[in-house]
This record gives sequence, structure tokens and C-alpha cells, in this order.
Amino acid sequence: MFVVDFVVDRVERREAKPGRAEASPIRGRGLAALHSTPLRERFYSWRAGRDESYVCTIFSAEEEALVAGFARAVVIGVAREGAERRPVCVLVSEDFDTKSGRLARVAAGALGVNEWHVRFCALPGEVARHLARALLN
Repeated sequence: MFVVDFVVDRVERREAKPGRAEASPIRGRGLAALHSTPLRERFYSWRAGRDESYVCTIFSAEEEALVAGFARAVVIGVAREGAERRPVCVLVSEDFDTKSGRLARVAAGALGVNEWHVRFCALPGEVARHLARALLN
């Protein structure tokens, strides 16, 4: 199974419904428990619903070969500029090093991906679809 979605450099504003706050464009954050430790740069949490968050391990773009060897994981391509992180694509780890996955990684690099956020899980295809809908729409 191959799941990949991309976000281009644009921001879409969603209409706020009456009585409801507008959705925040920030869909992720560092882990508060790790804020004052060196591990704060190694983990990140992405929100995919009201009560759903996915803690990911952060790998730099230079660690791409290591990420390509993972199994049963979801990989989020992230463009980081300073403290701001923007999800760009979502892939399933098994497809990361296929021909299509390599093409997706090249496109992700062109969109500024400099981090790979990895979520290890039993059902990576299902989680990848869920995260792609939540983070990239």
C-alpha cells in the first residue's frame, strides 16, 4: 500500500461555524514533559483529532537512509524553519524506499522537508490515511 499526500506552500482559511472557534493552523507541538531536556528535539506530537495525538520520533533529513529501513511505521515529511514545523507529506515506511517513495522523497525535499517524523504502529496504512487527512487538508 502506498499513501502519500502533499501540501503546497499555501494556507487555506476554513470558515468558522457559529459558536465554534476557528481551527488552529498549528497541528503539532513538542512534548511538555521533555521541554527542559535534550530529548525535546527528538520527539514531537501531531494532533489528528480532538483527542487523538500521535507522538513521533524526529529524524533529520541526513538520517533518511535509517528511516528507509523502518517497518510498520508512518513517516511524516516536515519542513522546519526555526521553531515552526509544517507537515508536507505522509508516507508508509514500507513504501519509503520503493521507486514511488523515492520520487515522493525528492518532491518532499523540493518542498523544504528537512525532518522525518516517524510513528511506529501496528496498522501504518490506516494511521497514515488518518494523519494525511488531519495534517494535510
